[in-house]
Amino acid sequence: MTDTPQEKISGLKRPRQARSIKRRQHLSNVVVQLVQEKGFDAVSVNEVAKRASMSVGGLYRHIETKSDLLEMVCDEINLDLLEEIQEVSAKQSGIEAKLEAAIRVYWERHWDVAPAIIIAYREYQSLSEEAKERYKNQEKIIATFFGDIIRAGVLIDVFQPVDEKLLAYEIVLLAHMRALKGHVMKDMDKTEVLKEHLKLIFARLLRVQD
Repeated sequence: MTDTPQEKISGLKRPRQARSIKRRQHLSNVVVQLVQEKGFDAVSVNEVAKRASMSVGGLYRHIETKSDLLEMVCDEINLDLLEEIQEVSAKQSGIEAKLEAAIRVYWERHWDVAPAIIIAYREYQSLSEEAKERYKNQEKIIATFFGDIIRAGVLIDVFQPVDEKLLAYEIVLLAHMRALKGHVMKDMDKTEVLKEHLKLIFARLLRVQD
């Protein structure tokens, strides 16, 4: 039975699907390589199967249409990310530490999957309308999580008053910078870039001590 795009996100923890996670990750990497080389329109299902060292029939166990290949790439970006952010944030004491921990998880994931993010931006119009809506909603949910922490910090007078929605999406955009401005950041140290971004965010939030 073929997995639908929705099942790729919502059903990954079922035993049968869990066994195919590594194969889908491998397929996603193959699609990223081919799209970087040729563009999505020029990539064929046969090429993906050949590059992935599998049969076309085997590939169609994971997809229904060619567009599902692109969704497979995009699905890897936010897979289980909200849960990871919530978990690491909950373990911290203090609102500042909670926000920083959440930002770190989100930022590091997007640094690591920058090639997939580039493709998601470049090939956005090739996605189905359902997929576009799904990815926008995933981003909105995560941005809302950041915004809720920021608003809580303002309410307890740890953070300065800010537009929490705007700042939350600025956090999202900073995490996308390696994908959007890779030619500038390719030689920069990951740790130093994250440190600089955290300084920018908290400079806007933290009250100046007298």
